[in-house]
Amino acid sequence: MKFEKSKIMAIVAAIISVAYGWSQDVLYDGFKNPPQEARPRVWWHWMNGNVTKNGIYKDLMWMRGAGIGGFHAFDAGTVSPQVVEKRLIYMDDGWKDAFAYATQSADSLGMEMAVASAPGWSNTGGPWVKPEQAMKKLTWREIDIKGNSPAASRTPTPTPSEPSR
Repeated sequence: MKFEKSKIMAIVAAIISVAYGWSQDVLYDGFKNPPQEARPRVWWHWMNGNVTKNGIYKDLMWMRGAGIGGFHAFDAGTVSPQVVEKRLIYMDDGWKDAFAYATQSADSLGMEMAVASAPGWSNTGGPWVKPEQAMKKLTWREIDIKGNSPAASRTPTPTPSEPSR
């Protein structure tokens, strides 16, 4: 006996809704409009400084309209044609301003954001990367301070990482 995909999905939906005591309408609505934590995330590449605030706005609005729940921002420092009036160079003031705008805009849209730790394609390994410029281990320390007052101490220096093996 051959089943059509839509019939199989209807059977699965019916079984799930009975098992959890949901109506089929509730199950269907959950698929049609999933909660934030169930929405897909995408990679969002900023290609070699070809970024504008207007482009950021349009990209985020499109992602939100398509049901995207968040993105992984990745500055791709690679050879690509210039398509904006002025390229934004990674970590320059203009880039930081655009990145802050993207962060605030994503937050206002209820979107989740992740960030790559460096620009470029495989810039952390390969014969062309000098050892002092190669991949590093990210470390951090935390200190609790009270708000609306100067910090009584400095943030401790991160613990040195163990040597690679």
